[in-house]
Amino acid sequence: MKVTVLGGAGIRIPMFVQGIVELSHELPVDELVLMDVDEHRLNVIGFLVGEIVARSTSPIKVSLSTDPYRALSGADFVISAIRVGGLQGRVIDETVPLRYGVLGQETTGPGGFCMGLRTIPVVLKYVRMMREVAPEAWFINFTNPSGMITQAAISYGGTDRVIGVCDSPNALFRRVATLLEVDMSEAFFDYFGLNHLGWLRAVYVRGRDVLKSLFARLRESDVCGRLQEFEEARLFGVDVLESIGMIPNEYLYYYYCNHQAVANVKAAGETRAQFLLRTTSDLVKRLEEARAAHDPARALEVYNRYIDLRQQMYMKVETSARVPGEAASRDDVANDAGETLVPREDGGYGQIALELMRSIARNSKCVMVLNTRNAGAIAGLSQGQVVEVPCLVDGNGPRALTVGTVPADSLGLMQVVGEYERLTIEAAVQGSYKTAWRALAAHPLVPSPKLARRILDEYLERHGETLAYIQKDL
Repeated sequence: MKVTVLGGAGIRIPMFVQGIVELSHELPVDELVLMDVDEHRLNVIGFLVGEIVARSTSPIKVSLSTDPYRALSGADFVISAIRVGGLQGRVIDETVPLRYGVLGQETTGPGGFCMGLRTIPVVLKYVRMMREVAPEAWFINFTNPSGMITQAAISYGGTDRVIGVCDSPNALFRRVATLLEVDMSEAFFDYFGLNHLGWLRAVYVRGRDVLKSLFARLRESDVCGRLQEFEEARLFGVDVLESIGMIPNEYLYYYYCNHQAVANVKAAGETRAQFLLRTTSDLVKRLEEARAAHDPARALEVYNRYIDLRQQMYMKVETSARVPGEAASRDDVANDAGETLVPREDGGYGQIALELMRSIARNSKCVMVLNTRNAGAIAGLSQGQVVEVPCLVDGNGPRALTVGTVPADSLGLMQVVGEYERLTIEAAVQGSYKTAWRALAAHPLVPSPKLARRILDEYLERHGETLAYIQKDL
């Protein structure tokens, strides 16, 4: 079985490769191709990957390529992990709206809009290429904004063999399982929404909703004590969780607490993108040094420490105004002794993709939260809308399980954001300035059409050639 990774020079790719190696007895992958347009960085990441495979007993053959046709030809699964414009592009995405007092975040609001405009044409090129040289392959999308990119690929790529993956719901389920003191394998998590816009409304164990039981006991001291350690309770407040009777995905912080999120980023003085650009540049430099010295153990040590730091700082800027520089010195990244194995991505994108591939390849049924066509799962949304819901997965791919009627306020927000995504995709496909402006103005976190136009115009100027295809309508 051949697996191709588009964006194979990505920082998280070594963890994904380790997952494939560990599951090689269950997932019959014999060929893995890492493809990227950045040949130098691909070779650096390839040095790490080569060491991971060499230390294993896996028969997997790993190759590096800058040729998408060769990489995609004959593939069984294609993983999309591309980042068009790199972290430098993300810095622009996040800093431009902040100058106007609007949220700067990779997937939510203007940042997600601009990333979508840069990414959709490239993803569509790869999906259409896959359809030509590997028509039976499944396209598994990691690329953010995952829901929008998945929607574009399904709507305009000419194939239904596209599945979006996100680790946010799974991470939420793990935290909730710990809170409720239940075994995840025995629970069904009743979750619904769009990507980065979802709610957990029930957790069933042996037919009983244990989440509802918890909400009924919020005044009890032992329950309050447990909630103090629960991330979503700290983010949103126990009173908010009680009032809606559900647990929101952490990305709803940007909607429910928008003014605070913007204030926190401004107070920190550095966006998540700027933090990642600074620390990742340092990481790559040190990996280059380790490669030049033929020292893979040192490369793995440096990589381990970086991943630990990256995970520690996840959403810290937006939710607590913590300055990343306080925890990200050069010594933090490079000088701590660590294990010489790449850390497992427990429940992350890579692990979810591996479980998905295993279920499809082995035709073994499992239930996973994925991004796929609604097909009637959520009442009030169109059949073709890509939603994030529990799906039954087997050799035929995912089938969304019925969610039914959802609260009107949740549905209304999904409908508005869904329309914003539809317009953004249309703008990217048509190259239409007018539609792009209309899309950004439709986003609920953008205060006015005039401000949307100012942000759009600055994006077009700052991104230059990458967004030059967006033309003023005649």
